[in-house]
Amino acid sequence: MNYIGKKLKSLRQELGLTQTEMAAGVISVSFYSKVERGLNDIGVNDFLEILQKHNISVKEFFGNYKTKEYNKEKIVILIHKFINMAYNGNTFQIKEIINELEKINPQTPFIKFTILATRLIADTHDEKTLDNLSDNQKKEIKKIIFQKDSDENEYYRIILMANLIQIYSIDNAAFFINNMIRKYQNFNKIDKKTLLALSILMINYVDWCIKKDRKELCYEALSYLKKMPNHIELAFTKILGNYYNDLCKGKRIAAKSILEVLTDAGYEVNVTRMVNNDFQI
Repeated sequence: MNYIGKKLKSLRQELGLTQTEMAAGVISVSFYSKVERGLNDIGVNDFLEILQKHNISVKEFFGNYKTKEYNKEKIVILIHKFINMAYNGNTFQIKEIINELEKINPQTPFIKFTILATRLIADTHDEKTLDNLSDNQKKEIKKIIFQKDSDENEYYRIILMANLIQIYSIDNAAFFINNMIRKYQNFNKIDKKTLLALSILMINYVDWCIKKDRKELCYEALSYLKKMPNHIELAFTKILGNYYNDLCKGKRIAAKSILEVLTDAGYEVNVTRMVNNDFQI
């Protein structure tokens, strides 16, 4: 029965749920906690009801391990492509990648979470769309972002937050960023893809601060970005960090020289967006 407990815990983490949410009122939270730890046996009826509460079939629950691992590798490839396309505003390619994600079978909770995250980013990566979100839509997005962390979905949660930072007031965003900085201080214990996600979050937050004319809130995030390891994967965001640092300090000539380098490197779309947003202040 310990096998069932471990599988339930894995499923709960993929769904981003707390133990209370996972138990869903079917059994007590204390009992459920012991099931995950292999200390209690769960009855068949209770087990099936918990799966039903979360729209998970028995087949999905006992899904083939090799297929699941292959799908995760495929998702990693697709999500990296998606991030690049979303950052460059390539709407057609974004839709194509989401279509590929939707074709993956079986649609495990992990895959469903990924599709939900990519749809949210695709639907809101345009600033005008963000401005038009209703309060209820923003509430639902925040609920997804602040689901309980797990090793499985933390990377995607940070990416989601990075792309949707502008649904928050600047003060709330600052509070969240400061908490993230305190949480992720030990870079040696953070994998490279999560470091990249954090660097994107810092850059998008700083850009939001500048748009809201709150440059004084930028410095902690910029300092954090500067302290990050000099991995090649972080080169672009660290260069952007230098750009924003120069901009905040009034070094406009130095900032423009960085934009020229980025333009020569083929990042015209990004540069145009940054010039329109930043050099008006």
